[in-house]
Amino acid sequence: MRRGAVALFLLLVPWVVSGQNVGSVELTPTVGFWLGDTIARGVTRTFNFDVTVDDAPAYGLRLGYRFAPNWALDFALFREEADLVTGRRDLFGGRSKIGDIDLTTFEVGVEGSFGHRRVVPFLAGGVGAMHLDPNFRDASADTRFAANFGGGFKVFFTPELALRFDWRGHSVRVGEDHHDCDWWDECDRRDEWITFTEVSLGLSFVF
Repeated sequence: MRRGAVALFLLLVPWVVSGQNVGSVELTPTVGFWLGDTIARGVTRTFNFDVTVDDAPAYGLRLGYRFAPNWALDFALFREEADLVTGRRDLFGGRSKIGDIDLTTFEVGVEGSFGHRRVVPFLAGGVGAMHLDPNFRDASADTRFAANFGGGFKVFFTPELALRFDWRGHSVRVGEDHHDCDWWDECDRRDEWITFTEVSLGLSFVF
């Protein structure tokens, strides 16, 4: 009986691990947590002090199309509402909420996976746009260029169903073309970018 069970398992393994076929489509509802970053004073005219986009949960949808055994196009749409708080993440630093911001992100990229096992690691990256809609005084909404890079893995339960884990950095350009800093400040152009770190889980349906 035990030998028969082992033999049946060995017969089923090739079907379980072959969930990434060329031409297949993966639809993945996703929930996760995005770690925020600080917009430095002087980078944008909206704030004359450091403002941090706080950590917040996010939800979204990924759509993948596999055009080669280990390569896929990846489309993603995410939605997040985060608090705007004063200051940076200094130890014992006092911070207060001054508003909130809605973030809607659309990205397209490429995913490269490794092998066709039950557990499939991957690396991924892409570009897109983030719509930033702050609720702060008279601040207006804007859409900015975004880029991402990271990786993760998928655990296939069946050829049509997998659990997906993603870890990515999403960098967004928030700086203006001209800076209005105090004479003693030095507005480093590297501060024109802020980076959100995504940690998320999704359930992938393969068609």
